[in-house]
Formats: sequence, C-alpha cells, structure tokens
Amino acid sequence: MSPESQVPARRPGRPAKRHLIVDAAKRVFLRHGYVDASIEMIAAEAGASKQTIYNHFEGKEQLFAAVVQAVQQSAIAASETAFAGEFEGTGDIDRDLRAVFRLIVRLNLSGDVAAFRRLVFIEQMRHPELMEKWTQARPAFELSIREEVEQQVRLGVLDVDNLDLAVHQLILLVFNEAISQSRYGLRELSGEEIAKIIDDGVDMWLRCYRTR
Repeated sequence: MSPESQVPARRPGRPAKRHLIVDAAKRVFLRHGYVDASIEMIAAEAGASKQTIYNHFEGKEQLFAAVVQAVQQSAIAASETAFAGEFEGTGDIDRDLRAVFRLIVRLNLSGDVAAFRRLVFIEQMRHPELMEKWTQARPAFELSIREEVEQQVRLGVLDVDNLDLAVHQLILLVFNEAISQSRYGLRELSGEEIAKIIDDGVDMWLRCYRTR
C-alpha cells in the first residue's frame, strides 16, 4: 500500500488554509507534473502537514481538480475584466467575432491557463480523468459567443439550425487552431499569425452560416 493510500481521517479544514494549499499545489503540479507530484511535496510547499492537506482533500486527484477549478475561475475573471475594458459590441457580426477571438486567444495562450492545458495534454494518456476535469467547465467565452450568434440568428443575419454545433465549429476553427499552432503554448504566435488564424476561421464560418 502506497503512503498516499493510507489517508488519515479527515477533519473540517479552514477556507483560508484551503486556499493556501491549492495555491501551493498549483506551483508543485506545474514544476513536477501530475504523476511526479506528491502530497508530501505539496504539504512542504504550503508549509503544512499531510494531515492538514487531508482535512481538505481526499487525495491528489481531488486536489488537482480544485487547482484546475481555481485556474479556470481566475481565467474567467481575467476575461470578464478584459472584455469590460476592451470590447464593445458593434452589431457587426464579422467585426465583433474577430475582436472577441483576439481577446480570447491572447488570454488563453499565456499564464497558468496555457501551462495547465499543456500539463493535462501531456498526462492524459496515463490519466484521462485529468482531461475530463479540465473540460468539465464550459468556457465563459463560449457562452458569450453563443449569445451573440443567437442574437444574429434572430436578426436574420445568420442561418443556423443547430446553434450549439455552429458555435462549437467556430471555436474549433479559430480558438483550437490557435492552441494547436502554438503547440499548446510552447511556441509564441506572432500578431500576424494570430490575425491570420482568426481571419481564416471567421471567414470560413461566415461563408457557411451567413444568410444569403
């Protein structure tokens, strides 16, 4: 039986300490990966005991899920701030989609979001459950795009039968393509490369769905 399988009895933990543990775990996972990270490493990084860790989490998998959630929530907050300060819809679907994706790509190809996306991608062969945890939360930007597309359908600008499918296709054409070309954040894309990915994807999508 491994040391981590000998889980001490859990006691309720304090929220402030939980936050410190999650923050420490994020640093450990990024340095060592999921497989090589251990509860002992995380406890040392947090300046806490293993018992304290187990007062908050059942084990490493649950702790990783909490870190993923924290990273995604931070990314959502950053997106909301960026959109509030930098994006103003014009009603022109062509112009607005390009502006939205410029913000989305910029925010998602750097920082902890990009780093954890790479980590999940690398580890998914041995631990497919990590990818499931990463993709559970529906990105806030996807919901925003859906609302914009739905409005344009009502206005008769777009002809879309399956709204969810159309939005998913648009994200694949632009966002996922940018992630792929950046090698999951390992290669920095130039402004010209990002612009071309966005223009090509939006142009193709609009040719398919714009009302004729």
